[in-house]
Amino acid sequence: MGSKQVGYVLIALIAIGVVGLVLRLIAAGSSELTLEGILPVSPDVIDRVTITAPAPVGGEARLDKINDVWQVEREDAFVPKLNQLWTAAADIDGAQLVARNPVNHERMGVMEGQGVSVAFWLGEFKQEEFIVGNWSPEVRLCYLRKPARNEVYAIPCPYGNIFDSSADGWRDPVVASIPRDAIEVIEYEYPEGSFVLRRVERGWIVEGADILEPANVFAVNAVLATLEGFIASGFAPEQETENLDFTGPQGISVRIITNEDLGYPTTRVRLLPRDDLSFYATTPRRPNVFLIGTRAASGLLLTLDDFIAVPGP
Repeated sequence: MGSKQVGYVLIALIAIGVVGLVLRLIAAGSSELTLEGILPVSPDVIDRVTITAPAPVGGEARLDKINDVWQVEREDAFVPKLNQLWTAAADIDGAQLVARNPVNHERMGVMEGQGVSVAFWLGEFKQEEFIVGNWSPEVRLCYLRKPARNEVYAIPCPYGNIFDSSADGWRDPVVASIPRDAIEVIEYEYPEGSFVLRRVERGWIVEGADILEPANVFAVNAVLATLEGFIASGFAPEQETENLDFTGPQGISVRIITNEDLGYPTTRVRLLPRDDLSFYATTPRRPNVFLIGTRAASGLLLTLDDFIAVPGP
């Protein structure tokens, strides 16, 4: 065999070796550089999710699927937040490896007793469990590690750490969400008196004890905009709500009468001052007592003078 032929054979052998090496690297990458082989954690398979924070923060959120509806403490869970959870859960299978050395666990917040424990259940069987660590707005990733494993993986968490261990964080914070075109009348009852806003053919009028005149359009628009998305900042602890009297001398009532043909029922929001920064609020369709910041409430709690004041030139 000539030297040229020997050279061709050597080149062919080297090429075969390189191809084999590349194939091995690809195979290794698929099993080592991503998280694979986990049991299904999709909402159509599992029926419970528990999210538990260690001390000193503590707390546990338990999401249960009851008759195909996800609930937290016997209330329907907030659907937009649930959708973010299931998006994150879908990303776990195939999550990218970011660290192998245990020395990184504390920095990423995934040490035992440090990160939030997230478990997906099927009946009494724990499908999967992960320790979820720190989140930062600069990185926008959730770091997670399987217990007793050193590898740390990352999934996208663009809106914050969705694995919230607070049950309140999974409740629906919407106090009212009514399109302005569906509202016909708004009845205000304050401790010092009552009045009514009423839609008429050419706008809105305000009716008081001895007042009937066109309402200030800017004030009306502020109220309507607030009612399109009146969102609570949180929920009152149970120990605060035991003796609240929303119909007492400090209570405020805002009754929103709607055109029910448009699919939005008439409702009432009752409010009670809590402190200088917030109000308690309740509605007939929800068992919760909401917390509303004074700034958020200011768009709704306008006075009779606000509606009869004439805008300047």
